[in-house]
This record gives sequence, structure tokens and C-alpha cells, in this order.
Amino acid sequence: MGLNKETVIKELQNRENVFVAYSQATKLPYVTCDEETYNDQAWIFATEEGIKEFGKKLLDDKILLMGMRYDKKDFPRLYGTLYAVGINSVVWVDGEEKLEIELPEIARQADMSKLEPEKRPLLNPTLQLSGMYFMQELRRPVEKEERKNLRELEEELLANLRKSEYLMAMEVNENEPEKVNIPYLKDKKDQILQPIFTDVMEYEKFAKGKKMRIAKLTFAKLQDVLMEQAFGYVVNPMGFNLVLTKEQIKQIGR
Repeated sequence: MGLNKETVIKELQNRENVFVAYSQATKLPYVTCDEETYNDQAWIFATEEGIKEFGKKLLDDKILLMGMRYDKKDFPRLYGTLYAVGINSVVWVDGEEKLEIELPEIARQADMSKLEPEKRPLLNPTLQLSGMYFMQELRRPVEKEERKNLRELEEELLANLRKSEYLMAMEVNENEPEKVNIPYLKDKKDQILQPIFTDVMEYEKFAKGKKMRIAKLTFAKLQDVLMEQAFGYVVNPMGFNLVLTKEQIKQIGR
């Protein structure tokens, strides 16, 4: 029989819950590029069994997934996330059947055009998408020569890093507003990394409701505001978690 498009759209809008394939490499939806349409696809499943089956098949290629359950009340957040990371279609899998649906047919993107430019939340879907593709491949536990298109994926990521803007968080002491602390993280070698974010959603995952001051910076500006004792930046520490050393930032900025 095959799946009916209208029915699938209704399922994706009104079902009690769905299961979304997430990449362990990026902590973001697992993304694939369709060979015919070139759509960037997320994978959504009707059942938990379905997503487990899918995950098992991909293990042969050393692609490590996890399933995220979304209840109906969280669908706006799910589709908002897909828009924010540049995904433009969904593959719906129900048992043996699957069907691709373009994202605008399921949910509308929030219209930011009516907001004044400085009040629009920062989003970087192109950078997020190129970072996801690169990290999914880079972190696949295979021999170097088995990695596919890594050079092209890296070049695309570097081009997007160069032309994007970022959010940097600062902690302000309420008693001494002129004192600003830059939050930092440490890697396994105890080296200091300064977090920056490609968009407001990534910042919020890090801030967890804590009030901070935010600055918006171009890539060229990053060298100027890096703490002296920092080893480098970490882009989206709660997402694809890309470390850029001082040296790399200089080279990319050239």
C-alpha cells in the first residue's frame, strides 16, 4: 500500500510521541543527504523498536546513534531545532514503510523578519549543518582512510566558520556590575577552553537558565577576546563540541 503523505503529515503534527535519531558524535539530530534530492534529512520513527532496528543497521558502518523521544507538547521545539540546524526534510519510518516529507509541510519556521535586526535571535543553520556532517564523519571510529569526503566536509565547515557570527557569554556580578567573568571549560588535559555558540539555542543549552550577558562577535573578532590563559575556543560545547586552538583561529582567519 505505501504510506499516504497527508496521513504522515498529520502523524508528525498530532501523534502522542515520536522517536528521533540523534548522533552520538554531535548530540544533535542524525543528518543524511539524499543522493537524488540533496535534501538534508532527519530520521523520525513511529516506534522505539523502529529506531533501535535502524541504529543496529548503522552500527556496521560504525555510525553511533541514540534515540530521543519527543512527546506532542515538544513537537514545536523539535521542528524549531531542525530549522535551526539547517535540516529541510524528515524521513518518517513506520514499520517497513518510510516516506520523506519536506519540513515546511509539517511545521512553519518562525518569522523573524518583523523583529528589528538587533532583536532577532542569532541562528547559523549553514554552520550548524556543516559542523554536524563533519563531526559525524570525523568521530566515526574507523581508520583514517575509511572516512568519506572528510576534506570536502572540512573545507565547507572552515568557510562557514569564517563568515559566521557567534555568541559569547559573560557572567556579571550583580554587586559589582563592572566586573565581568568569562565562563570557561577544561578539556581532558586540563587546558582552558572558552565557550562560544553558533546560535541562541546552543547558548541556552549551556546557560541552563542562568542569566548572563551576551556579546555577538564576528570570527575576525575572536582572536581579540580570547583569554590569555586559554588554549582556544570550544564551539557549541553541548552540541557538536568543536575545539579551535589559538593557532587554528589565526589560520582560518587568514
